[in-house]
Amino acid sequence: MKNVSYAIDLKDLSLGDSGLAGAKAANLGELAGAGFPVPDGFVLTTNAYGRFLTANGFDADSSPEAVAATPLPAEIASALLEAVAPFGDDSLAVRSSDVAEDLPGASFAGQYETVLDVRGAEALIAAVRRCWGSAFSQNVAVYRAARAEDEVGGMAVLIQRLVPADAAGVAFTANPVNGDRTEAVVSAVRGLGERLVSGEASPDEWLVRGDEAVCRRAPERAIDASEARLVADLARRVEAHLGCPQDIEWALAGGELFLLQARPITTLPEEAPELAPVPVDPPHGFWRREASHSPHPHSPMNRSLMHAERNAAIKRGFDEVGLLLEALEFREIGGWDYMRLVPLGGKDRRRPPDWLMPLLIRVVPQMRSRIRQCVEAVRTDKSGRLIRQWHEDWRPDLTAGIAELRAVDIAALSDAEFHDHVSKTAKFLSKGIGIHFRLHGPIAHTLSDLVFACRDLLAWDEPKTFEMMTGLSEKSSEPAHRLAELARMAGERPILRGLLERISEDTHRELAAADEGFAAAFAAYQQEFGCRALRYEVADPTIAESPALILGLIRDQLGRGYDSEEATSILEQKRAGTVAEARAALAGRPANEREWFERALARAEQSYPVREDNEFYTISAPLALVRYAVLELGRRLADGGRIAQREDVFFLEFNEACASLREHLDQSDLVSHRKAERAWVEAHPGPPTYGHDPGPPPSFNALPPEARSVMEAVYWYTNSVTAAEQSAQRQATGTALRGVAASPGQYTGPVRVIMSEAEFDKLQPGDVLVCPITSPVWSVLFPSVGALVTDTGGILAHSAIIAREYRVPAVVATGDATRLLRDGQIVSVDGSTGDVTLKE
Repeated sequence: MKNVSYAIDLKDLSLGDSGLAGAKAANLGELAGAGFPVPDGFVLTTNAYGRFLTANGFDADSSPEAVAATPLPAEIASALLEAVAPFGDDSLAVRSSDVAEDLPGASFAGQYETVLDVRGAEALIAAVRRCWGSAFSQNVAVYRAARAEDEVGGMAVLIQRLVPADAAGVAFTANPVNGDRTEAVVSAVRGLGERLVSGEASPDEWLVRGDEAVCRRAPERAIDASEARLVADLARRVEAHLGCPQDIEWALAGGELFLLQARPITTLPEEAPELAPVPVDPPHGFWRREASHSPHPHSPMNRSLMHAERNAAIKRGFDEVGLLLEALEFREIGGWDYMRLVPLGGKDRRRPPDWLMPLLIRVVPQMRSRIRQCVEAVRTDKSGRLIRQWHEDWRPDLTAGIAELRAVDIAALSDAEFHDHVSKTAKFLSKGIGIHFRLHGPIAHTLSDLVFACRDLLAWDEPKTFEMMTGLSEKSSEPAHRLAELARMAGERPILRGLLERISEDTHRELAAADEGFAAAFAAYQQEFGCRALRYEVADPTIAESPALILGLIRDQLGRGYDSEEATSILEQKRAGTVAEARAALAGRPANEREWFERALARAEQSYPVREDNEFYTISAPLALVRYAVLELGRRLADGGRIAQREDVFFLEFNEACASLREHLDQSDLVSHRKAERAWVEAHPGPPTYGHDPGPPPSFNALPPEARSVMEAVYWYTNSVTAAEQSAQRQATGTALRGVAASPGQYTGPVRVIMSEAEFDKLQPGDVLVCPITSPVWSVLFPSVGALVTDTGGILAHSAIIAREYRVPAVVATGDATRLLRDGQIVSVDGSTGDVTLKE
């Protein structure tokens, strides 16, 4: 080419040309020159950019609109058109390649412009000007200000023939999660890779070790095993050429594989450990996998903090109301969580015939004692008293405890003071767990009374009955309502709206530099609502540790126009209308029936909010406080050389970590062994069940009315929360799924498969959220959700309650919707019938 200072062919570039072509283009030029399948292209260099700025007097204060509207100098336009002439009318991809991109601490990720499917000279010149103009955007200006960078840096523009991809994605030559250098990770979507990079789609994921390719999930079904191996091989050859682990972007078109980008992986964890087998020794009885609260294995720290107290608390709750069951017991089997309803005496037996039950009740001492206890609990309204105790004593006490612990500056404590604090925090969590499980029995009894009254007196099903409860679970809706206030504030400030359009891990700092008022309001939100565990695992980050997630939800609320006050008003009207409908239908019925309904309604109005709200005070906030304390414990251990890094503390049990701090014990070998055990557990997921299913419970007809009502309530409630049988189903295809109708309404929209909290940022406003299950903290997503579909959970699962609070149509317990549906498919969700239908 003649104008070499302005336009350079990719194949003429090497790694040393990043100052002229930007890091992105220099890497690709190096690889193209080495024979890798890089699409043909050229670079409009930083010299051209500098000439453009100088010719027009642009500086850091110039607007992107002015830059994008300014004609190119004649010599630059000539060089550009000469360089593009060999491409004819081919569609082009035009991307920025800034010299400051991908540098440590200043990646500028997502800040600059990319323009795809560019055709013709006029469109190409406009695309170049857009790329250059993006360097002057408010986003980039605030990004620079947050780093005390005043000058506009150098920018090149990379122009390549657009690959009409059948499938595209990214690949890592080492597993970025566990650090395994022998395992490549390939992510793929159908069509252009922008769907993956922008978060629009949830990708297929393949693990490739040697010649073996294993598909971990395939919502897109974009590639097969042979294609995954091809991509992994390409990535490994790039690694071999550049000399370090690589993260590449790739595309497949017409059976041909292309390399679109390559960059070093800079944040690899230590290499994955060897696998250390964990004993798999199922105890006696029938055990069912508990995936609704424990979709992943627990960390040793979490297990030591929660599991023993969980079983003890449930048993105390069963004893307290005299249930004709020993306990609901949880056990880890092979590293996975399982549960079992334990009958009196502890052993599963065949169901006795109905005629034998009256005799057993009279002659078995344990049954006689339990029945007397159960009858006494009902007659003295034990359930009502515990619900009142929650409102009057426990919740205020827990609120004060959370505020007290949250106010402690743990980093400033001496080791002795800190040991007292972390112990106090762990005891506070144990206290919350104990209260949490004491409340399940009263909630079950009071809600079942209303459900059974409406069933027997009005012939209403459960979804209809729960319309009288909508809007009562305030702790579910409060975070999103407060988020709406932040969204309104951001909507009134153009600079904030601009920053929220492209969110990165640095955006919260950029917002602080741009608007102190919003930054203060955002910090207050994080202080009040961010101290919540995302799920029931202390090793997982809290909301406060994920500011980009909250900012993304603010952006989504702006786009969707969520009005929290209107939503609250509609729920109140719905609830009042359904109650009026019930009373009208019962107006001519006997007084005892009307009294039953009114009594059941009043009690349910007190207990229904507790089902969801108590989780914040008893589990989510205390677990977050424990996490912060344990992270500080990990920092001190790492600083003292007793573990390698702060997060390693989660591979220790609580007492082990505390002992290490007190006694200066080196726990590095134990951490390594536990990591090896964790790797083995993740590679060996447990079966759905262990043992022989004893079948349905015996008939309760021979029990006194009080005991019968309690036992029916417990079985109804357990199924309403877990829907274990429906959740275990495997459906034939994704064209017509059937689940539990959980929240009424119909909605048609695009599928978004979200497998965990780590993928929240992929959710787009109006998507049909398809996920394994949700925890209460997921409530912040629901103003952006069009409909909800889950694999597991029943009508009283957190997912269903939250959906009703946000009037989101929901179908739960489909069994395997996350396996059968893929991102971008259009489905109709009928939350009144439980049907999910794929639209052609």
